[in-house]
Amino acid sequence: MVGIAPSTALMRTRALSERGIVQGYEAKLSLSAIGRSVQALVAVRLRAHDRDQIDRFTARVPRLPAVLSTFHTSGSVDYLLHIAVGSTEDLRDWVLDNLATDPVVGHTETTLVFEHIQGNHGPLPD
Repeated sequence: MVGIAPSTALMRTRALSERGIVQGYEAKLSLSAIGRSVQALVAVRLRAHDRDQIDRFTARVPRLPAVLSTFHTSGSVDYLLHIAVGSTEDLRDWVLDNLATDPVVGHTETTLVFEHIQGNHGPLPD
């Protein structure tokens, strides 16, 4: 696509990896094909901003199987979670089991995702 030989492309890709610009490669899975077609964004507000509680929440939640991404944010919410589950019932149960019962969580607000449109993953260096 860029008009260079495959060997040149490989050499340049390796150089970008060695310089830390390319940090890895990942497989993009079809969430519906693996039974996780319901996506949601869950805004989480903690009860208090105690460092131990923040560290515990940050260590636990991103490792839960439904969590695709975790964002620690500023503003009116402390975290924004992108999750994928099999059904709306699974979503309800996930929020109840993993957030509503957590004593550090003060409030959650769940928004269903109708469509996830991928954006640019960042500008490429010149």
